[in-house]
Amino acid sequence: MTRGRLISRAHLTGLCLTAAALLFAMPASAQTLSAEDLMNMPLEKLVEVEVLITGASKYAEKSTESPSIVEIVTADDIKRYGYQTLGEAINGLHGIFTSNDRDFTTVGFRGFNMTGYSSSRILVMIDGRRMNENVYDAAYVGQEFMLDMALVDHIEIIPGPGSSIYGANAMMGVINVITKKGSDINGTQVETGFGTDQTGLGRATYGKTLENGANMLLSASGFYSGGDRTLYFPEYDNPLTNNGLAFNQDEELSKRLFAKVDKGNLSYSLGYVERFKKVPTAPYNSLFNIQGNDSTDTQAFGHVRYTKPLSDKSHLEFRGYIHSYHSELDYQYDDFFGIYTLTTSYQGRWAGGEANFVTTAFDKHKIVIGGELQYDIKQQLYDYDDLFIYQDSNRVGVRAGLFAQDSYQLTDNVIVSAGLRLDQHHMIKGLQLNPRLGLIWNPQPSTTVKLLYGSAFRAPNVYERDYDAFGSWEANPNNVEEHIRNYEAAAEWRGRDGLKLTGSVFFNEFTDVLSQDALTQQYRNTGQMRSAGAEIGIDKRWDNGREFKLSYNHTEFLKFEGMEWGATDAPKDVGKIRFSEPFFEERLRFSLENIYVGRRKTLYYHYANGYNLMNANIVGKDVIPGLDISLGIYNLLDSDVEMIGSEYVIEDVIPMDGRTFLFRLQKTF
Repeated sequence: MTRGRLISRAHLTGLCLTAAALLFAMPASAQTLSAEDLMNMPLEKLVEVEVLITGASKYAEKSTESPSIVEIVTADDIKRYGYQTLGEAINGLHGIFTSNDRDFTTVGFRGFNMTGYSSSRILVMIDGRRMNENVYDAAYVGQEFMLDMALVDHIEIIPGPGSSIYGANAMMGVINVITKKGSDINGTQVETGFGTDQTGLGRATYGKTLENGANMLLSASGFYSGGDRTLYFPEYDNPLTNNGLAFNQDEELSKRLFAKVDKGNLSYSLGYVERFKKVPTAPYNSLFNIQGNDSTDTQAFGHVRYTKPLSDKSHLEFRGYIHSYHSELDYQYDDFFGIYTLTTSYQGRWAGGEANFVTTAFDKHKIVIGGELQYDIKQQLYDYDDLFIYQDSNRVGVRAGLFAQDSYQLTDNVIVSAGLRLDQHHMIKGLQLNPRLGLIWNPQPSTTVKLLYGSAFRAPNVYERDYDAFGSWEANPNNVEEHIRNYEAAAEWRGRDGLKLTGSVFFNEFTDVLSQDALTQQYRNTGQMRSAGAEIGIDKRWDNGREFKLSYNHTEFLKFEGMEWGATDAPKDVGKIRFSEPFFEERLRFSLENIYVGRRKTLYYHYANGYNLMNANIVGKDVIPGLDISLGIYNLLDSDVEMIGSEYVIEDVIPMDGRTFLFRLQKTF
């Protein structure tokens, strides 16, 4: 990677000011009802709104009719709690926990993560289209995610297998991010912020419904942090490696552009994100505490969606897209001739389309039938330095799927849902057939009981199949896909006073789990696991806007085969508490969130301590007309939070930041 790719803070400020100047030149209009108002309805009304949930079945449906357990993060939640990334926004929900190795953030569901796997066992979507790239099949949720959180209308989180609808990677859960429309902004919005560790951010957004009926949203944003200036890693505590101290090695910068236009039955969107990160952990035995160990990740996409009504009970939906991904990782090494740079470059390009037919024309049936096709144009792994090319491999191939689901109203209060998907994936030999079954019983308007079953698969990604370097890391052309089968029973009760109680028990069976051999570094299908667990949740909202939410998840792994130490980064206990209190007719709001994650096994046969992470956020609304301010305090109690080191570093655990602050101002014109 060229050093010139690192954009200075001055360049970042210039980018944001330029975008703001361009947007200021556009006309603004009065505000209209925001989608956030819809999402902030009382709980007893929330389930009556058809448009809220689309990710579970590819069509709008009530949460009480969905063959999945669904949680929602609203735009109000994002603002109230000061969430800066997608990972932070979902980290406060049932059973989810995130990990960070000071390069990337990964997501675990219900006690299962597997350190170093780039969240390739979950599927992340934007407006119903998959965003996992095609080299690692990774789902990115940190600053490398495509969207600024201010552009998010709501997030749907569907735990459990989703391959019967979405195909590969939807093993542990599906995350569907729904973007705002231009009318939700209805003018020009400018945001800036600054905080601890030289953190700075800027955003300029313009949104409006034009005279021709088009709903347009344009946004440019940037983020910079100098990171923790001094990090200590005991594994390097000797005089030759600066006594374990890494100075100025945690810098991060990202920039984003996003555009969306909705007109009639057509929707267009374009996105671009570039993220630079210094990596302080000296991955792959590179030099410690030296400038030049860093990574740059870039993604861009274009997407078009067309909906064709056939009648008042049926419609067709078509999608087309093109997407690119490029990652460059530079690492510094020393030999007899001095310091040299080894560059690892991953490049992916893919394009595809999808067609769905949805109908309620048959009495008591709601049917979706569809198919999708993705052509992997490029999947390249490329390692080189000034003298040698160590690896240059490239794949192309096709992924295709056919799926169908029928939700049948068996009686007035019982729904039977059945789905099935057939997949062909060029990274594996056989066809994949994955069913989903659900029995949904609503004995009373306030009560829902669900019995659910589903299976899913994950194909080996290009890195796990092809990476072969230095004679110490062997490719494995014979590894196969992973599988999961999930059984779940869940219940939900909704009171008229804004109280909601939820509970579920689940059982997962994993087969052919890919893990890395300690000697050859090959990825092999050695893992067989079973886990069982339970979740409970309490959600209470008051008429004055106060809210309280508590959740607790306990997961036990009952069986391990082929994995001597068992599952790493797999906490048995995950608990969350959220509380938000409004003052002065909601002109001021104080919100508090506490995340507890129990101890976890590390890769080097130890345990990382459990931790409590408490965050607080204060929001002032319309301090002067159109101006909102907020102050976020993260890791309020300055707790020692440890994350698990990955396979690529010698650190057993990696320390996270202590207490940090972020002050933000947002002006809407």
